[in-house]
Amino acid sequence: MENFLSEFKEKLKVPRNLAIFTGVVGLILGLILAWGVFPVKWKDASAEHLRPDERVVYLRNAINSYTMTGRVKEAQMAWDSLGSNAVKTLEDLNQEPGFLYTEQIQRFASAVDTSAPAPVTPPEDNNAPVNENGQVIGLRPTDEIPEPESKSKGLLWLGIILLLLLLAGAGLIWWFFFKNKDFKLPEKLKLRRKDTSTPQYAAVRPAATPIKRDPKPQPVVQEPVEEPEEKPTLPNLADLFGLNDRQKAQEEVPEPLPAAKPVAQFMTTYMLGDDMYDESFTFDAPNGEFLGECGVSSSDTIGVGEPKKVSAFDIWLFDKNDIQTVTKVVMSKHAFKDAGTRQRLEIRGEPIMAEDGKQFVLETATLRLEAKLVNFQYGDLPLPDDSYFQRATMELAIYRK
Repeated sequence: MENFLSEFKEKLKVPRNLAIFTGVVGLILGLILAWGVFPVKWKDASAEHLRPDERVVYLRNAINSYTMTGRVKEAQMAWDSLGSNAVKTLEDLNQEPGFLYTEQIQRFASAVDTSAPAPVTPPEDNNAPVNENGQVIGLRPTDEIPEPESKSKGLLWLGIILLLLLLAGAGLIWWFFFKNKDFKLPEKLKLRRKDTSTPQYAAVRPAATPIKRDPKPQPVVQEPVEEPEEKPTLPNLADLFGLNDRQKAQEEVPEPLPAAKPVAQFMTTYMLGDDMYDESFTFDAPNGEFLGECGVSSSDTIGVGEPKKVSAFDIWLFDKNDIQTVTKVVMSKHAFKDAGTRQRLEIRGEPIMAEDGKQFVLETATLRLEAKLVNFQYGDLPLPDDSYFQRATMELAIYRK
C-alpha cells in the first residue's frame, strides 16, 4: 500500500496528471453537492406539476367545490391550473370517480371550457362571501400572492461553498507536495537583488603628508666588507645517500585533517518476513532547520507466496533545496546479472550489486549520502541462487556539501 501511495504521489507531481486528478475530484464533489447536499426544491408550483394521483384528487375536490358553490370562474381557474394534463386527469377521474357522481363530473365538464384553457384570474362574483375588510373569503389580494423566491441566494451560497472546497483542496496539495520544498531563485533575480543592495564604499585614504628633506645631503661612506676565507670541508655521508632529504620529507608531511562530522547517521536492517519494509528518516541542521529525508524500501520481489522474497532495495535521498529525489537500486546477484530484471529496475535509479562492505554515494544540490552495505545474507528456498535476501543491514550517513 505504501509503495502504491509513493508511486501515486510521484505521478501527481506531473502537472497534467495533477490537473486531471483535480478535475475528476471536483466533478465528483459537484455531483454530490448538486444531487445530495443541495438538491433542487420546487415551491409554489401549479397543479400541473403534481403526480397523476394527486392531480386526480385535486380535480375531484374542484368538482365537489363547484357542485356546492356553482361558481364557474373558480371552476375554470381550477381546470386551467392543470394545464396540458387537464384532459388526461379528467379521463383518469372518470375511471376512479371516488365519492363523486357521474352527473357532477359531466356538469363540471360542461361548465368549463375544456378545449382552450384561459389564464387564471381572480373571480369577480358579487355573491362570493366577504369578510369585514371586504375581501373574498378563501382568496388573497393580488399584492399578497407570494412570488417565487429568487434563486440568487442559493447560487451565492453554492458558489461560496465551492470556492471554500477549492481552497481546501489547494491547501492539501500544497501541504503534501510542496511544503518541504525550497525553490531556488533564478540567477537574474539573484543578480538584481545584489545590485539593489546597499553599496559598500572603500575606506577613505588619509591625506598625504609632506616629507621634509635635509637642505644638505650627507655623503654615504661605504666601508669595505671582508669576505671570510673558505675552508675545505669533507662531504657529509648523509647528504650523499639522501638520508637527510628523507628525514625532511617525513617531517614536512602535514597532519591529516579531521574527518567531517555527518549531520545524521542511521542504521537499518531488513529480515525475511517484513513484507511492508519501508524505512524513512528525517534529519535537521544543528539549529533545527529541516534539511531533507532519506530512506530504504523494498522495490522488487521474486517468486510467489508469503513471505515476499525481496530481491532489490531502493536507497533514496531527498534534499529540500533540490527538486529531484536521487535514488539508487541495490540488487541481489541474480537480479543484477539478469538482463531483463536489471533493465526494468534501472528506470528507478543506478543499479548496484549487493556486496558486504560496499560503499557508494548519493549527491543532491546541498547534501551527500554515503551508504554502506554492512552485511547481506541470501535465502535458501528453492529459487535461483543468490536471488533474494534473508537479512540485509545498511548504514546511511548524511553530510552537507
